[in-house]
Amino acid sequence: MTPILKTMAALAAAGMLAACTPRPPGAVPALVQADDAVADTVATDTGRVRGARTAQGRAFLGIPFAAPPVGALRLRPPAPAAAWSGVRDATRAGPACLPRHHLGGAEVSEDCLTLNVYAPSAAAAHPRAVMVWLYGGALELGSNVDYDLSALARRQDVIVVAPNYRLGALGFLAHPALRGPGEGAYALLDQQAALRWVQRNIGAFGGDPRNVTLFGESAGAWSTCYQLNAPGAAGLFRRAILQSGSCLTADSAVDRETAERGGRRMARELGCKDGRDVAACLRALPARTLVAAESRRRGLTGEDAWAPMHGGDVLPLAPAASVAAGRSLAVPVMLGNNRDEGRLFAGLLGYGLRLQTRGDYEKRVGRMYPQAAPVLAEYAPLAAQSRWQAYAELVTDGSFACPIRRLGQALAARAPVYAYEFDDPQAPFGLPRWPFATPLRSFHAAELVYVFQRPWVLSGDRPLAPRQQALSRAMQDYWGAFARHGDPNGPGRPAWPRFDGRTPLALSVDGIAPTHDFARVHRCDFWDAQAR
Repeated sequence: MTPILKTMAALAAAGMLAACTPRPPGAVPALVQADDAVADTVATDTGRVRGARTAQGRAFLGIPFAAPPVGALRLRPPAPAAAWSGVRDATRAGPACLPRHHLGGAEVSEDCLTLNVYAPSAAAAHPRAVMVWLYGGALELGSNVDYDLSALARRQDVIVVAPNYRLGALGFLAHPALRGPGEGAYALLDQQAALRWVQRNIGAFGGDPRNVTLFGESAGAWSTCYQLNAPGAAGLFRRAILQSGSCLTADSAVDRETAERGGRRMARELGCKDGRDVAACLRALPARTLVAAESRRRGLTGEDAWAPMHGGDVLPLAPAASVAAGRSLAVPVMLGNNRDEGRLFAGLLGYGLRLQTRGDYEKRVGRMYPQAAPVLAEYAPLAAQSRWQAYAELVTDGSFACPIRRLGQALAARAPVYAYEFDDPQAPFGLPRWPFATPLRSFHAAELVYVFQRPWVLSGDRPLAPRQQALSRAMQDYWGAFARHGDPNGPGRPAWPRFDGRTPLALSVDGIAPTHDFARVHRCDFWDAQAR
């Protein structure tokens, strides 16, 4: 497989292609370039920032929430940001964190720990609810510049904060030489540092630090799930929304022994061999060399991938063990999946013709699931008809729908849970049709354009049809009400009952109503048995 095709496969696993275009649809900046934009200055605890105010909202971009994690600060917990004098320009977003796969376009840097703030333009009688967004990207790519969150802030009368966090080896490397605070989970500490910045500063932007919702999609949802099980996140957010991600999957986190074994092998291959100061060697390497190296361990997307280490100070327990023991944060949660998550991955793999033969199909399934034999047997009748369809469905069921359902069942014992399944067979897709001859339907990340009401790279610029617009308004109203009150219900939309462990709410253009065939459609009896 060529480097480009390897990159396409990684992007498929991430469910996003934002790194592929110089300025994907919906990327920031947006408000700061409006014709009616005027300067808007706010004082933070490290200095004043000057953003922009328009009739459509306020935006403050590229605000540092931690020191640059470079040099001696690489592979360490985030340090406090330095104060500045004067007024800092906040009309330009900071660079994306250095990704594992970069095809040009967006500015990237190891110095990337900045955040963006979006707020309504009108004054409010009371502090507004706050939503903190964590982007997806398989923990290997993605950034806060890929999403314009201004419409969500304006239409739901909330403040939305979008931080960057370190990716790949820079965010998740473990090695005996790195033992100490943050080992194997520096990116999760970046997220907590951003949440602490919100606690200290969001009041100056009109937000309520006591009413914070952490939400994310794909790797952002996994990250939110990690934070639900991270002792250091206690008190930093009041509720959570997980879109297409559950930390109950087998590779969602790795134990210290496994993580450090992979780290030792990776370090040796980079020339940082045992017997010398390995930590200093790793910190002296070119950042691109380190972040592009093979992980030598499994992670969210199977082989050669990244996930946080458990058994350290950030995640003392594996997330599944923490949830089972009732140690996760007892906060209201909204969570769900898309009906056809795996179709994006199967479609993008078509670029590399990786599902053309039975051997290709079985190898790909083995990369995703270490115990592949029962999975292959369960989906054999479908694979006999279409390996593409079988791969799409087993990824949907085994990596998303059923683990998310199990997470909702577990969390519902301690706090309110609201579960959904997004289903629009005509969800907009903005990439060229070939090789996506088979419709992608409600693919992984398809719901984002409905929640944000702004285009993004996978949706393209095609406007939503009237029925899709109605679904989008309902979904955004659910998200906004949940962020404000911990309950998505409100006037003008169908009731959303608490999750009973079986019946998520179908968010569909054909109607919003409980879906009673979820477990059967997604073979959850099989996948639940595999998880035991």
